[in-house]
Amino acid sequence: MKKSKRTRSRALPSMALEHCPYCGSPVVLRSADGIYKENNASTMLYVCSRYPVCDAYVRVIPGTKTPIGSLANGRLRALRRAAHQYFDRLYLTGIMSRNESYEWLAAMLQAPLSQAHIGYLGEYYCNQVIEESKRMLENRRSVQNGRIPACRVTGGETYVAR
Repeated sequence: MKKSKRTRSRALPSMALEHCPYCGSPVVLRSADGIYKENNASTMLYVCSRYPVCDAYVRVIPGTKTPIGSLANGRLRALRRAAHQYFDRLYLTGIMSRNESYEWLAAMLQAPLSQAHIGYLGEYYCNQVIEESKRMLENRRSVQNGRIPACRVTGGETYVAR
């Protein structure tokens, strides 16, 4: 008998999908037409019904009604993009593997790995991810330039190269 593959649900609590966290208005599922400059992929969004006065929205996983995070206004979306850019560099530069970077994020958030996603973060944690990622990237540059000995952070422990 073949086991069925179960995917992790990233759905928001139903309460979060019903009302905008910024203005309390109802939230609707709609096309990204008119919000995205181009919507060639027929992207769908959960959008505050007061859009564009209240610009809160979140994209859904293609072909589903499952949001890829929580509703965010323009400021929070910009912070999440910046956090993701710095966070992605942690594994793209080889500081850690992709899995290790998500384990690091989960540890920072003190949350289960299944909930360690930038799409759910608020402003405070986005700023924390940006600052910590910058610190780790600068540390890597310092190591490469020979200014400090190499170290690797694994599971909360730091190892210094001798």
